[in-house]
This record gives sequence, structure tokens and C-alpha cells, in this order.
Amino acid sequence: MRLTLRGWVAVAVVVVGVANAVAYGPRALNAVVVPVAVGLVVGAVQVWRVSPPRTERVAPDDGFPGETHTVSLDIDVDRPFPATVSDALSPGLDGDTAVDSVVGDGRIDYEVTYRGRGPATLGPATVVARDILGLLSKSFTVGGTTEVLVFPRVRSLGAAARRDLSALADAGRTNERAEFDRLREYVPGDPLRDIHWKSSAKSGDLVVKAYDDRVTADAVRVSAGATDGHEDAAAEAAATLCCALLDAGVPVHLTSPAGVVEATPGDRRRVLVYLSRLRSGSVPDETAEVVVSGDAGKTRVALGGRETTFDRLHAERDAVGGSNRNPASRVGTRRPDSGVSA
Repeated sequence: MRLTLRGWVAVAVVVVGVANAVAYGPRALNAVVVPVAVGLVVGAVQVWRVSPPRTERVAPDDGFPGETHTVSLDIDVDRPFPATVSDALSPGLDGDTAVDSVVGDGRIDYEVTYRGRGPATLGPATVVARDILGLLSKSFTVGGTTEVLVFPRVRSLGAAARRDLSALADAGRTNERAEFDRLREYVPGDPLRDIHWKSSAKSGDLVVKAYDDRVTADAVRVSAGATDGHEDAAAEAAATLCCALLDAGVPVHLTSPAGVVEATPGDRRRVLVYLSRLRSGSVPDETAEVVVSGDAGKTRVALGGRETTFDRLHAERDAVGGSNRNPASRVGTRRPDSGVSA
């Protein structure tokens, strides 16, 4: 328990009042000193009785740089008390987390903005309890930490890049089907050629045919690497190209210094989560159909053996406007496309 700035002023008033009483008589105590002294004593009792709060954080969704999300703190206490609640933010997150409130009267919310790609943490929270006059305070550290992922940006692709990816996708497709496995519910992003129209007509919902080893049969291989300090640019390029392929109904086999991940159409999130943790290292598969290499000053991309830079691939309008206007909505929701999309 400690005095606040207002508390120190109150103590100073008491000291000055006592000095005046000694100099000019005890009546000087009655006007100011006694009420202030009573306030200090009552405040000390109030703060002393505050028990450590129990806190649960409602974490925001993972997202993209530039997005703002709401973080909620549910704080359970034996009796309500005024306090300032703040949450620690790791690098990559930005926001004013300090909230003055009466703890115990409901949920406390604040806004956090995602700034940089990668895992980030919220918390622990600090609760600074005060007496009703704000003379004394007591601090508690509660709530632990919560991790959120900030995905790499997903850019729009220019027409030439979409044509090159379409050529790779067509070359990677095969007329031979893997062994039929089952029928399942349609997921936005599934190729239209896999829809089982007869079963769809009977059920009233779209149903698609699922095949064993479909990823291995049709996947386009993408391999990404980067030197120290250029991981974000490489992750952005790889995410853009992989998501374009997935949106076109083409499975992706992605390798990087972090390992391997395979994603089917409709599962952008798998790729984005993987690339949010991309670390530096050399490209593991130089023979892949799509090779992304982050280096000093530029990010090089090889499509089917033809090398260019990522700056030349993404659309000019995206270079001006930033990332997708609403990229988060496309992580969990897909639409079927007949070709590689922007």
C-alpha cells in the first residue's frame, strides 16, 4: 500500500495544520486537519481490505497488421473498488490499455492495434486499487499472458502474376484421381469440379467428393526463405502467392526453414499461422514451382523457373492502398473461383 500524489498532498496538509496548531492554538486542527486525517485513515482501511482480484482475459482473434481488436478483462472481486487496470503489450501490439473503472461492476474493454507480424502476448494485467478519495493505492499483478498471432499481409496480385500462377496450377493438375474416400459438405474454395451434383440435389446442400492423398496429387510446391531482418517481406510474398493458389482451388505444399505445411483450398488459416512464425534461413527447396527468397532490399520470386521480384508481382493499387481491404474476412470464409484470384 502506498500514498498517491493526492495522498501526499493530504499528508502535507496535515503536517502544515499540526504546525499551525502548535504555533497558533488547537482550533487550527478542527477546520482542515481532522477531516483530512480521517480521510487518510478511512482510505487506508479501504485499501487494506482489498483482496487480490481474479482475472480472466477474453483474447481477440488473430489478425493482420493494421487491424484493431477489442480485448476484454473479466475481473472478479469480493467487493467492488475503484482502480486503474492496465495490460502489458509485447512488441508488435499497440494501444492505450489503461482503464479507470470500478472493478467488479462488469467487463473492462480496451482496443489493441496489430503492428507487426508474428506471435504477440497480452498481459499480465496490473490492477491498481484506490480508496474512494484516491489517497492511497495497492497494486496487483494478475491474469497471466495470452498469445495472439499477427499474420503476414496478403497483397493483391497483378494480372501477369495471376496468369503465371494459373499456368503453374494447370500444369500441376492431373486427370488421374486418387482413390475416392467419401462425400463431405462443401467448403468455400473447394473446386467446382469436385461437387457431387446428384447428392447435392438430394440433400439440398452442396456436397463434394473427397479423395485420399489429394494434396500430394495436385499441390503446387512453394518454398520460402529469408536472411536476417527480411523475414516479414518473405512471409508477405509467400502468404500472397499461397492464398492466391488456395483461392483458385489449388492445394499448396509449403516449405521453409520452420518445416513443412500442406493446405487444401478453403484453409488459408493453416498457411497464415505457419507463415506468422517464419524465421530466417535458406530456401529449403530450390526446385519448387514457386520459390520466395527475402534478401537485402528486395524479395525475389521464381515462378516456374522465371525469376522476378515481389514488387513487380503485386498490383499497383495494392502498393498504394496497403494490404487487402478486409483480409481477415477471407481467413475463415472462401469463395469458389475458376482461376487464380487477386
